[in-house]
Amino acid sequence: MSSVSAQQREIIERLTAAADPATKRDASEAEQASRELIAIAEDAHDDELALVAHVWLCINLHQRGKLHQAISLAQVLRPQLTDERPGTRLGDLRLELLRTTALAASEAGEFDIGIDAAEELANDPDVHTRADAAFDAAFSLAICLERMGNSWQALRVLNDVMARHGDGPPSFGMLYTLNGIVATAIGAFHRVRDLDDGEAVDLLITARDAAERAVPMLDQFANQLYRAALTGNLGEILIYQGELDAADHHLRGALAWAEEIDATAHRDRIRASIGAWLLASGQADEALEWLEQLVDDLDEDGTHSTRVRAHHTAHLAARELGWYDRALDHLTEYERLERQRTTSQLRSASELFVTRTEAEAEAERHRYSAERDPLTGLANRRRLNRVLAELNAAADEPAPYALAMVDVDHFKSVNDELGHAVGDSVLVELAQILLDGVGDDDVVVRYGGEEIVIVFPGAGADTAAFRCERLRSVIEQHVWADLPAGRRLTVSMGIASTPHTGPERVVGAADRAMYAAKRGGRNQVRVATDDDARDATPTSIPRR
Repeated sequence: MSSVSAQQREIIERLTAAADPATKRDASEAEQASRELIAIAEDAHDDELALVAHVWLCINLHQRGKLHQAISLAQVLRPQLTDERPGTRLGDLRLELLRTTALAASEAGEFDIGIDAAEELANDPDVHTRADAAFDAAFSLAICLERMGNSWQALRVLNDVMARHGDGPPSFGMLYTLNGIVATAIGAFHRVRDLDDGEAVDLLITARDAAERAVPMLDQFANQLYRAALTGNLGEILIYQGELDAADHHLRGALAWAEEIDATAHRDRIRASIGAWLLASGQADEALEWLEQLVDDLDEDGTHSTRVRAHHTAHLAARELGWYDRALDHLTEYERLERQRTTSQLRSASELFVTRTEAEAEAERHRYSAERDPLTGLANRRRLNRVLAELNAAADEPAPYALAMVDVDHFKSVNDELGHAVGDSVLVELAQILLDGVGDDDVVVRYGGEEIVIVFPGAGADTAAFRCERLRSVIEQHVWADLPAGRRLTVSMGIASTPHTGPERVVGAADRAMYAAKRGGRNQVRVATDDDARDATPTSIPRR
């Protein structure tokens, strides 16, 4: 990044505050601020700020209802953020971009893009450990499913993530997940309202329960967009539960909030609900005029579901007034839009359908990739945890095993003298030696840096020591491809085993034994002593 003046820095700070979707109030101003921030960042050669501003622009375009522009930009940005992990600025933005992509694509009927983004979120390793990542993934997948016509599967996904993480402290992810339950239950209600009165009533109760749980969070997170969306959804629920005065209060407030921040898509959805309120209040003529104005205002980039509801309610209003030609026009357009949506849903479902065998094979490929060290091809710590969990699965009588901690002697000198590329080459070569020298059931894990763990299922300490001594000898005599002629490498190994050492201390005991081998002169194998087992730092015991 080139140096920037104090004046430029002040401009960047002002535009950052205006463009950030988490702090903005007016979506049109945020969109413009994003564009200006991109230009300044690119002039200053600040690549990270330019990328952040582009993601913010994508989110702001979506919130303004410019769905196809948001989708096109998101598809350009996603490859640039593929390797970013949650917990960093760009990593968290990646999650937000994927969620925005899934939402915008689903609302625009581009379900293949939406599902692809939702699946990328679902396959993120942090989904299993971080509640916010789990909420992101579930919400994105559920919205795709709901827009594809499967509201019930969407509700199952959302209720499942709430069952797993809903007892935690209130969070923004919990807020939008609850709002997702509200919106999805309302969508299911519209699908069954003329078919099953009992289920329709239950869906409204589900939606209202989730809305009333979420409303108190609005003040805590102060997000005007979700205030408009959630309050508008609650107003729509109240219409169909017959509480028209309360519905009017919520809808008018939601419309004012949506207009204040220029949230076009949400504003139009609320306008459609106000049309339904006018009809339910006995004002069919005002409802028809209101809805026909809404239809005229909707552009081609608008939300498909809002257009469908507007024509459907306008048809009901015109029919109640006895204006059958206008009623037929709206019914015809409503049915055309429904056919269009159904065709798009079926086509996307067909393209996305996989057999159980294909799904299981793909899941296994994902698991294999997630459990491998990318440099050496050895298993990583995630695989180690799974292996130990399987070995420790029987609480009363866990399977015995031995564990060796392996460390390359003086490896730092290889990196310092010959460079990290040579160091990496040595690790890859070492990994292959170990893999060739262990049994089919043994697991070789890159534990970190030049440290490697070997798990010997069913073996005792003596058996593991014999195997490790053989490996140590092979490594000592090996001629390394990228090391200078005559330069040898050695390893120090420490071994611990269960049940002599408790499973919570076996890694620590092996580590202590390895360091004892280092202190004893290196290039040797040591078995953990009783003192090593007693003094080892305990670790959590992986369980299935």
